Amino acid sequence: MHLSAKLKYAVCAMLELGLQYRQEFVSVTTLAEKRSIPGPFLEKLLLDLKKAGLTTSRRGPDGGYSLALPPDEIRIGDIFTAVDGPVNFTEGFETQDSSEIATFLADIEQEVREVLNTKTLHELCCHARKLKQLSHPHPFFI
Repeated sequence: MHLSAKLKYAVCAMLELGLQYRQEFVSVTTLAEKRSIPGPFLEKLLLDLKKAGLTTSRRGPDGGYSLALPPDEIRIGDIFTAVDGPVNFTEGFETQDSSEIATFLADIEQEVREVLNTKTLHELCCHARKLKQLSHPHPFFI
């Protein structure tokens, strides 16, 4: 299974917004620099996420984007659907010619959806914070 660059960038942007949740709005420029995402591409992604009700925006010098919901209410599946549409493994299979294959793929599709819809942005943020702590241990002073 291949994840699109669009989806990877969207998850990275949502991760950054999740890590900044309840602080200030984050500008597109700041998000683009922190996550190495091309600015115009990021703006389109953020608009898609806003249309899906996952982000909110504010104009002005203190403007930018923020999460529209708490991170524990945003499922990873919501991000996938907002950016790439629903997970679909059976598209393109003729059900009359390969009904067993289509059924098998539909089962896999359902399992993938269940995983994506049980994992939250909050969990992703917790893992990211934990990894950051492990990669940058606090120095010891004597």
